[in-house]
Amino acid sequence: MAIPDMPQAILTQPVTDGTAWVAADLPRPEGVLHELTPQHLGEISAFVSALGKAALSLHADRAVWRDLARETMPELSALTHATAHRTETHIGTAVLRGLPVDDLSPEETRGLYRALGAVMGTAVIQNAEGEYIADVRDYGKGGLDNNAVRGHQTTSALRFHSDDGDLALLLCVRPAENGGASLISSAMTIYNELLTRAPELLGLYYNGFVYENRGEEEPPAYRNAVFGYYDGQLTCRYFLRDYVDSAWTRTSVPVSDLERYALDLFEALAAQPGAATEYALRAGDLQLVNNNVVVHSRRAFTDASTGDRGRLLLRQWVNLDGGRVFPTTLCRHRYGMRPSRDANS
Repeated sequence: MAIPDMPQAILTQPVTDGTAWVAADLPRPEGVLHELTPQHLGEISAFVSALGKAALSLHADRAVWRDLARETMPELSALTHATAHRTETHIGTAVLRGLPVDDLSPEETRGLYRALGAVMGTAVIQNAEGEYIADVRDYGKGGLDNNAVRGHQTTSALRFHSDDGDLALLLCVRPAENGGASLISSAMTIYNELLTRAPELLGLYYNGFVYENRGEEEPPAYRNAVFGYYDGQLTCRYFLRDYVDSAWTRTSVPVSDLERYALDLFEALAAQPGAATEYALRAGDLQLVNNNVVVHSRRAFTDASTGDRGRLLLRQWVNLDGGRVFPTTLCRHRYGMRPSRDANS
């Protein structure tokens, strides 16, 4: 079935299912938390042993990674798959706690992470380097005021935003010495607030804003809708505001006062008291964030140590099996970025 170029309608009724929530509705800050059991840890040991014999590339087909996970980690694979798909209809986030990252080599950690992502869905390429797994750490390039820097490369606080795939998977290998807490807010609750406070702005959010690509792809800037209502589902993609603020350097068209107000309002609603849940990821936490229904942010962080001992998270973007359908105007990079010609050579 052909997908239309733009969403067909604007949703004029509030979202009333489990994807609309405020922090007080959650049983704990992490929302849904699954702590790994001794059975799960035993399965991970079996996986690591099998991985050593298989010597798989991170770029190997998803099916190979998924099958290895299912064969060696049947219980953990079932939990991971169910948890991932529940984010679509529940609160949009969950944490698997207790992956033994301190006991694994960096290669084993990345292999386990790739395999669990393959159980959840299809990983997509995140950058021009062709990476399925990107390091979220201090790259020593400064903050987002430098338009050569992307959000995962800086110690700066990150505004509320979405990533590209259906799920953003963040595995904490080493937390920061200070700061770096995660915040998550329901995009569906934000939408409900907009219906009440500023329904006249909805068309602007559906039409979207112009974002800078920051060197990842051509063209250097592109328009992306924030909300789309298609096939009975409301979907959100609110990318980093900093990329809107810098897009004029590529287009020579400044952000209008009305656009700036709409962006400010969205972020104010995401961050208003009581809206967002906040918690610090621990080493071995695997955080699932459903970009269709929530937005997330991060506090600034500092480390006395740098390099191999500084804060490190691993990030994957994964599209769920049987996931929702929506126009590409809502997320041009949902199926990944085009790697440079020599990225995998």
